[in-house]
Amino acid sequence: MPKDPPPTKATVLISGTGTNLQALIDAAPLMPYLRIVRVISNKKGVEGLKRAERAKIPTAVHNLVTGKYIASGEKDPAVRAAGREKYDADLAKLVLADEPDIVVCAGFLHILSQQFLDPLAERKLPVTNLHPALPTKYDGINAIKRAYDDYHKGKLENDTTGIMIHYVISEVDRGQPIVVREIQCKTPETLDELTSRIHEHEHELIVEGTQMAVHNLWEERAKSG
Repeated sequence: MPKDPPPTKATVLISGTGTNLQALIDAAPLMPYLRIVRVISNKKGVEGLKRAERAKIPTAVHNLVTGKYIASGEKDPAVRAAGREKYDADLAKLVLADEPDIVVCAGFLHILSQQFLDPLAERKLPVTNLHPALPTKYDGINAIKRAYDDYHKGKLENDTTGIMIHYVISEVDRGQPIVVREIQCKTPETLDELTSRIHEHEHELIVEGTQMAVHNLWEERAKSG
């Protein structure tokens, strides 16, 4: 890794316990240049928000199903789609108000649309995500379980799944990988045991991937002047 980049502001998006957020907080000695300016959760009351508050990091809750965007139980696809677009546009405004240099999705269980991505792209502000699968494998939800099930059916290539940190684009989990780690499935091992083992690796990889993304960011800024 080259020398430390300039001071870098990050916004972290979460949905739950925030263990990957905690890994970033704990990695401060490795990334003294990184300052998390806000943690945004799409769910209120989650442990990840408490982790941020304990670390004295500003927080915000931006929830989709509150009545402001989509009423609970709304079935009309057109209404739901319009609500999601407005939600994403407002999320972009919330993020950009802090003027971060990078956005890190650390267990953020929401598919980001162009209404979010386009305003950030205009500012050349990269968005990264952690996904517990190898590139082009098991896009979307339940990736670990799907890999686990395929392993036990003899359908998992090389008996190997993995984790990647990648750039976020509108196609779910198809953005350019930043860093990838293979995880060998084992027998005997329960789904919960595999999940725990993958989570342990995630805590390392999100730090490594964030370091690389920040260095890439400043290299690109240097090239563009």
